[in-house]
Parts: sequence; C-alpha cells; structure tokens
Amino acid sequence: MIVDSHVHLFFEKSDPEEFFIGCSTAGVSIFGKNKPLDERQDPEQLYEQQLDILSDKDGSRLIGEMDKAKIDKAILLPLDFWLKYPKSDHQGISIKEKNKIYSDVVKKYPDRFKTYFGIDPRRKDAIKLLNEAMKKWEPVGLKIHPTAGFYPDNAICFPLYETAIDYGIPILIHSGQEPAPMEAKWSHPMYIDTVAANYPEATIIIAHCGHGWWRQALDIAIMKPNIYVDFSGWQPLFNLNPHYFWEPLRFAIDTLGPWRVLFGSDGSMLDVFLSPKKWAKVIANPSRTTEINFTQAEIEIFMGKAAQKLYNL
Repeated sequence: MIVDSHVHLFFEKSDPEEFFIGCSTAGVSIFGKNKPLDERQDPEQLYEQQLDILSDKDGSRLIGEMDKAKIDKAILLPLDFWLKYPKSDHQGISIKEKNKIYSDVVKKYPDRFKTYFGIDPRRKDAIKLLNEAMKKWEPVGLKIHPTAGFYPDNAICFPLYETAIDYGIPILIHSGQEPAPMEAKWSHPMYIDTVAANYPEATIIIAHCGHGWWRQALDIAIMKPNIYVDFSGWQPLFNLNPHYFWEPLRFAIDTLGPWRVLFGSDGSMLDVFLSPKKWAKVIANPSRTTEINFTQAEIEIFMGKAAQKLYNL
C-alpha cells in the first residue's frame, strides 16, 4: 500500500489570493532562475494558468493523479491562512466550511482519503470547531500552520493541543520554507521541540522535515520519540539535485528508524514540479537517481506502512 501522507485541495476562494500569488512568484523564480528578471513570466499569469489546472473542490482531480501514480490512500490537510490576510477574509470561505468540504471529499471517497482538521489556534472558536468536527467528521489529526504568524509553542496553542491529545489524534505542524508574504521564522523546529517536550504524550509530525532545517528537525526528533517527520514538498529540491533529497531521507531513517518517517507529495501545488506519478516512481526506485542505498523494506515502510500504522488504515 502506498500512502501520500500530505496533500491539499485548492480551489477558488479556498485560500487567500495573496498566498497563491506568493506561490506563483516563487515558482516563476525557480523555473526562470537562468533568465534575467525582466524576461521571467508574470506571476499573476502563472497563477491564473495553474488555478485552472489544479482546482479540485471535490477531490476528483486528486483521485485521477493518485490512480496514475498507484497511490492507494492520501491524507488531506486543510490550511488556515485567513488571519494572516484580514483584508481578504470576506472574500473567502469560512474555515468551518473549508473543513466541511474536505470531509465531504472523504465521504465521497471513503476508501481513498482521510482528512485532518486544519485551523489557526488563535481563532477564538478553535476548540469548539475541533470538538464539532470530531463529532461530525472524525478527522484523523490536527493541522496547524505557524507561518500564518504565530509560534507553535505560544501558550495560545496549548488548549488546542490538549484537546487533540484528549481525542488521541496526532498534531501536524508545518516547518520550513514558505512563499512571501508568509514567514518561515515562525515554524523553526526549535519551537516544535518545546511542544514535544511539554506534551510527551502527543504524537507530533514535523511537516517537510523542516525543509532546509532538516538537520535541526532530526536532531530534535532523536531525543523526542513522540516526533515523526514527513518528506513532502521536496520535489523542487530533488529536481535541482537528487542528493539534496536522498541524503536527508537516509539520515532520517538511520536516526529515527523508518516507522517515524512518512512519504508525501504536498500536492497539488507541487505537481507542476513533478507529477505524483513521477514522484512515487522516484521514491520506489532510489538506485536510479542515487548511490545511497535503501533496502526494499525501508522504502515500503516509508511509502506506506508507516502511515498505515499511524492512521490505522
């Protein structure tokens, strides 16, 4: 079984337009890195193009990509960036409605998806909404995204963590790079370490293994056995140099063991860098792009068995 442990659904008004433009600006920079600035594509033009391609409110596009990649199941992660963009708040859907849309996709494809409940802990009704979601939709975890403007070890987050712990669900926290005007500083692994220390009974997942902070993320996780890491969103770095991906993955498995290391795509936004089919094929066949050795058992655990056990799939 192959499990993509980190995917999102994007569609009109699902997230602030500023976020999408930021992603497009970063994409233009990556794709056009060998061109002068005045010869690169307009980010807003790229945004309009990709929104039409990637828009997926009912999960049907994602199912199609999963089928091509032979990915059996995926874990959906709703984002909550609206407090970062208060001027855009009236233009988008409520976070309650967004989480409901995700749960509706799970109902439509119950054998293929599970979803987290995603929310900004600073919302006054965050705990109420999580309680309602657990009763109505049974999400498999709590997702927070500190780059919206808060540190994950801020006391304002603690009641939400404690509620998640009471329900016995893991807490997934973004760590690492994020396009402007989001700020990566809020998501450094050191702040997640504080959460893991304060709540040793919690299962905590450092998303993206902290990207460029992967050494710090793994150094922390070695001493905190309640921390997992996922390797979603590494496609751009893999395209630049496969070694940038395989070395951190090898180190993660060596230090944490394969059962605390999860495969993911961070789709659908990063499908433009490498399709889920190509990404899954890359991971399943390390010897084609690296001299670093992985056993077949390690790859099977990383690509599915670890997530299958974590989420009781």
